[in-house]
Amino acid sequence: MRYIAPSLIPLLLFCTLSAAAPLKTRSFSNVSNHQQSLFPWWKSVQKAIMSMQRHGAGGYSTEDRAKQALVDSFTWSETMKRPLFNPMVARPSFCSSAVWVATLSALLDWEEKNRRRVISPAAWQALMPQLVKDGEGPWGYANANGPGFALLVHRLGAGINFTSWKRARPSDVLKIWWNEHVGGRERGHLVILVKDEGDTACVWSSHIARDGQPAGYGIRRIPKSAMKRVLFTRITNPAAFSLAHKLPDEPWLTGLMSTDVSWAECVRRCNIQN
Repeated sequence: MRYIAPSLIPLLLFCTLSAAAPLKTRSFSNVSNHQQSLFPWWKSVQKAIMSMQRHGAGGYSTEDRAKQALVDSFTWSETMKRPLFNPMVARPSFCSSAVWVATLSALLDWEEKNRRRVISPAAWQALMPQLVKDGEGPWGYANANGPGFALLVHRLGAGINFTSWKRARPSDVLKIWWNEHVGGRERGHLVILVKDEGDTACVWSSHIARDGQPAGYGIRRIPKSAMKRVLFTRITNPAAFSLAHKLPDEPWLTGLMSTDVSWAECVRRCNIQN
């Protein structure tokens, strides 16, 4: 029997639960100050996913109302100089909005657990989702076609991008392509990996209704045979999001709304490894 670290068990058990089931998170009230200073990113991602799951699926949509719901779910606290997030507002949702909600929620939790302010008020304001075009601001990167989220993390120096399933770990962001195109003609999905199950991948995101599973936030098992291309992004340096307000707009990503590009160009721009 393969050994599984106890700290991974809550995340792996998450795969066995229904999309609408209420979930329990571990209490960190007894964690020492020293341990809190070393609080890992993946645990904050796990907590963000489980928190969203607790509120139900909430529906799926790519219409303007879903984009506005994402924007409205984050409000600025002038007292705390950071965003406040209301998970009940961020619905209906779509795949990239789900991953962005999880990322920002995890970043808020990661700062709190480590008991130090890393992200400046200016960076937090830049990270809050806005009604912008693809390639404009951090959210415009994350919402873009192609390797938008991967390019964001690479430009900030916040992590690594790679394509090998052998390197994948729970809490990695995973971009899936259903066809061979990258850009305007692509068909894809942005998710967070929960567990590699061999021939299938257990993932969390916002999904369309299918096979009796509700639309919106939830877990799905996706056959790897349906994936034409995959790209993993692992955040290894969350503190790098402190540079978010210095991120320039990227016309290349804006162009991917209508234009296809080669995979070789994506590899070069995003420093994608095998």
